[in-house]
Amino acid sequence: MVHDYWVFKVKDEVGGIYGRRGYIIFEHRIKEQFWGIKERDENGRAQPNLDLLKKDDYVVFYLVGKSAGRFVGTCRLDSGYEQLTEEQRMKIFHGEYLDYDRGVFLRDVDKWAKSLPVESLRGKESFVAAGGKLGAYFQGSIKKLKSGEAYHIILREHELVG
Repeated sequence: MVHDYWVFKVKDEVGGIYGRRGYIIFEHRIKEQFWGIKERDENGRAQPNLDLLKKDDYVVFYLVGKSAGRFVGTCRLDSGYEQLTEEQRMKIFHGEYLDYDRGVFLRDVDKWAKSLPVESLRGKESFVAAGGKLGAYFQGSIKKLKSGEAYHIILREHELVG
């Protein structure tokens, strides 16, 4: 079976009623083992690639920061993109954590004790060339990586900072 590799992005809630920090949202979602994903972004555009998310795919979590982002962990998907049942929704859905009732289930979550700054990827193969904008590369709440090699570069860089 062919696996895909993804970046799931989380950021601070800005302008909302709860004002949750991105890292708190991340911790909540991995504890619940469900990553809620909106079908449309803030501008009303459909989220691309939702139908490509499948069980056993690999994910790296990316926390958006004010000045720069950082990678904070990994997991495997335990489902494709799906709607929660009413019973699941009662257990998992928490609006104050920006949860959504559609998304993917997670397994084998590894929350890193030491995060990896996105700048560590500058100039690396499969990523942005020197001088390019890394933040633009990771646009959207989910991003399909071009290859497994890109995912493994992130893991190797994380081992170097660990």
